[in-house]
Amino acid sequence: MFFIYSLIYILLLPLLILRDLLTLDKNKLKTIQQKLGLNISIVENQTIWLHGVSLGEIKILSPLAQKLSDQGQNILITSTTNTGLKELSKNFSNSAIKILPFPYDLGFAHKKIISNYKVSKIILFESEFWPNLLNVAKNLNVVSLNTTISDTSFRRFKMLKAFSRQLFSKIDLFLAQSRLTIDRLEFFGVKKIKLIGNIKINPENYSVDLNKKNHYQKILGTEKLNVILGSSHEGEEIFVVEALAKMDLNLILAPRHPERVSKVVKELENFGLKGIKMSSLQGEANTRINDNEILIFDEVGDLINLYAAGDLAIVAGSINYAKGHNFMEPVFVNTLSITGSKLDNYRQIKEDLCDTNIIETFSDQDELRSLISKYQNIAMRNRKSSAQNDALKSYSGSYDEIIKFIDEL
Repeated sequence: MFFIYSLIYILLLPLLILRDLLTLDKNKLKTIQQKLGLNISIVENQTIWLHGVSLGEIKILSPLAQKLSDQGQNILITSTTNTGLKELSKNFSNSAIKILPFPYDLGFAHKKIISNYKVSKIILFESEFWPNLLNVAKNLNVVSLNTTISDTSFRRFKMLKAFSRQLFSKIDLFLAQSRLTIDRLEFFGVKKIKLIGNIKINPENYSVDLNKKNHYQKILGTEKLNVILGSSHEGEEIFVVEALAKMDLNLILAPRHPERVSKVVKELENFGLKGIKMSSLQGEANTRINDNEILIFDEVGDLINLYAAGDLAIVAGSINYAKGHNFMEPVFVNTLSITGSKLDNYRQIKEDLCDTNIIETFSDQDELRSLISKYQNIAMRNRKSSAQNDALKSYSGSYDEIIKFIDEL
């Protein structure tokens, strides 16, 4: 089965390279070379390799990488996306921590990195189960960190049960974020599992840049309720705009993918509104946003600082898009959080935090309007925000616990 997978992957490789040529921001040829296992540096000491796909995952992995580095470990951290690599460059460009784009899933590319960096342990975030990487890493210690298996992935793994059992057997330790994930792993015969909670719900991940927070607060002002729609997908901006159009508030849209900003501006025009990009404002006090204008947040990687400057956050990816996004993030910067009800990737947390009404959800526009109307009242907003903070303090995963498990391997 690994052979068939590799054959299919090689046949698709030209399309993957073409995609990267079209979408990579800079250093395209060098990045593609490195993804093929070429132009890779050589280091002298053993290395722990951490990998996360996107910006959000890199924000979670970065504190762990720094903690391991501070302990004297040699660290390599990789990401798949442009935004993830930018975050790594911002965090570690002047650091001993090494950065690479995650390679194509080719055995020889992985072997080159493992050899040149003298990799002894590999830490893969959430559901990064790359067959060829796991196949060539059979003599290394491999950890799946914050493991989660979505409904869709579980169905796919069950269709290829024998292959899935073999794949999971190549991972030495699963640090699972929920009991549901443990049940699904055990279905495939996995024994080496620890329940650590969700490392995404950890206060250490959410530091605020006070200068940026103050910058955004100057733009937003305090005259109206400032509502942030964060990490929105196609159709979700207009859903919220329609729902809240007649309410007296400031609505700020923060699309999940920055390349969608221009499209969102056009959609607002069709709705009779003018989209104002946040980057075009200088943050002077008393900036006036007219009734027919909507702010669009186009500052990549700064959503946490925008949340900190707002009064209430609607975490999207849960309205039209079904997987959901990290609806705990605003809570850690003391901003009230609500979210849509489609949270396939957060089922355990939904059960614990949303079904208990700590984080409130909505399914339609009327429910959204009702929640926003209720939390126009500052006293109610503060009480709910405090309750959310208290609940998450007892729910978060721990970096120290993770490092203990990594050290024990």
